[in-house]
Amino acid sequence: MQQREEKQLEASVESLISRVAHVKNALHSFIYKLENEYERLTWPSVLDNFALLSGQLNTINKLLKNEKTPSFRNQVIIPLLLSPDRDEDLAKLTEQRVPVFSHEIVPDYLRTKPDPEVEEQEKQLSTEAARIGPEVAQKQIQTLNKLCSNLLEKLNNPRDDRD
Repeated sequence: MQQREEKQLEASVESLISRVAHVKNALHSFIYKLENEYERLTWPSVLDNFALLSGQLNTINKLLKNEKTPSFRNQVIIPLLLSPDRDEDLAKLTEQRVPVFSHEIVPDYLRTKPDPEVEEQEKQLSTEAARIGPEVAQKQIQTLNKLCSNLLEKLNNPRDDRD
C-alpha cells in the first residue's frame, strides 16, 4: 500500500514538473517577444499568449484537483542541507535564481503563508470592505458601471461626438 502511494506521488510530481516546464517555456517565449519584438507585437498576439498561459495554468489546477492526484498538502518539505556558501548545482537547477540555500532564505522559499505585510494589507482591505456595507457598495458598483458604459459609448461612437 505504501509503495503504491509513493509511486502515485512520484508520478504526480513528474506530471506536475512537466506541466510547469510547459508554462515556463511559454513565459520565456512571451517575455522574449515583449523585450525584443515589441514593435511588431499586436494586441491579438498578446491576448493569444495570455490565453495560452491561462490554459496551461488551468491544466495544472485540474491536475492538482484530480481525485487521483495525492494531496500535496500532506507532504512535508524539510531542507536536509543548509549552507551559506554558493551551491553551483542548485544555481544550475534554478537557472541562477537561487545560488544559496541558507538559514536566511529558507523561511521565504518554504513559506506556506503570505508575507506578514501582505497578510496585514489583506486584513485592512477586508476590514474596509466590511465597513462599507452592501448598500453603499452596490451604489458604488452602479456608479462605476454607469461611468464605464458612458465611456464605452463615447469610444464606440467617436464621430457622433465630433460632429
